[in-house]
Amino acid sequence: MNRFLFILICSLAFFGSSFAQDKIKLKTGDVVKARVLKVSGSDITYYKIYKLKDPKLILPKSEVEYIQYENGKIVYMSAKSPIKKGTSGNPKKPVTKKTTTKKK
Repeated sequence: MNRFLFILICSLAFFGSSFAQDKIKLKTGDVVKARVLKVSGSDITYYKIYKLKDPKLILPKSEVEYIQYENGKIVYMSAKSPIKKGTSGNPKKPVTKKTTTKKK
């Protein structure tokens, strides 16, 4: 009986996590679970995650802080995106080599 219950719980956990989705974080703080179809110059086209048969929804980029895709990648919509130190957008202070010449 315990083995059956364990298998049932594991299969439900796997089944629940198999529905991956994208998350759109709005500047108001709300999070929309969606399937992002297209990100154009000024708009984001998406479906709500459980209403894929509904018409496509369009959201202006100016209302969105970032999009987190199902693979974990985060794309910020504002020009002031947080950048970690040492990345190509904000490199560490360059190291300069000092060369000395020895006189003989």
